[in-house]
Amino acid sequence: LALLLAGLWLPAAAQTVDDSQPVLLDADELTYDEGLGSVTASGNVELSQGDRVLTADSVTYNQRANTVSAAGNVVLVEPTGEVLFAEYAELTESMREGFLTGLRMLLSDDSRFAAVNARRRGGIETELSRAVYSPCINCTGPDGEPLWQIKANKVTHNTEAKEIVYRDATFEVLGVPVAYTPYFSNPDPTVKRKSGFLAPTFGASSVLGSAIQAPYFWVIDDSRDFTFDPILSTD
Repeated sequence: LALLLAGLWLPAAAQTVDDSQPVLLDADELTYDEGLGSVTASGNVELSQGDRVLTADSVTYNQRANTVSAAGNVVLVEPTGEVLFAEYAELTESMREGFLTGLRMLLSDDSRFAAVNARRRGGIETELSRAVYSPCINCTGPDGEPLWQIKANKVTHNTEAKEIVYRDATFEVLGVPVAYTPYFSNPDPTVKRKSGFLAPTFGASSVLGSAIQAPYFWVIDDSRDFTFDPILSTD
């Protein structure tokens, strides 16, 4: 199976795939349609090239269009450690570009995104539409709702710039909108030190009333930094 798929893939994508990065395929069943120029793999499908691995219930490779279509429990593991889950994906350029629907994305620090759909560009940028960001799986309130989350019409994650940009974003605490901004950005989990606001914390007490703690981290140089940590409260 691996030899057959590699023989189909490499001539059509010779500019982006070299011989040191062969395409490997593992599946329960394989069907080749010579007339359509397509290969369909089904049942526990795993398609890998280098450190990028795609698994799905079924995968179809169209030789003429040089596209890979995956459906059912689609999981794409990126070399950077990100994991993308989708209902359906159509990928090109050695799985570095394409379109995904019903997307969920797990970042390397266990934070996560969910989006209606997403578009990948060049293997370094993922643009999510109508997305929700949550800091971790266990960050939930008493009724199971996220302790805090960010909803945005568009989110762009660029792994080369190591930046996540939100547009038309709303901050929610326990499901209640508390702030809106047309633009917001933060470094991705691979960045260890960068000046900017840290994750806020929220609380309430009989003395302070409702309160938000919004720390700001300032990188002075390689060995020094300063954190300004104000608490804003209603009382």
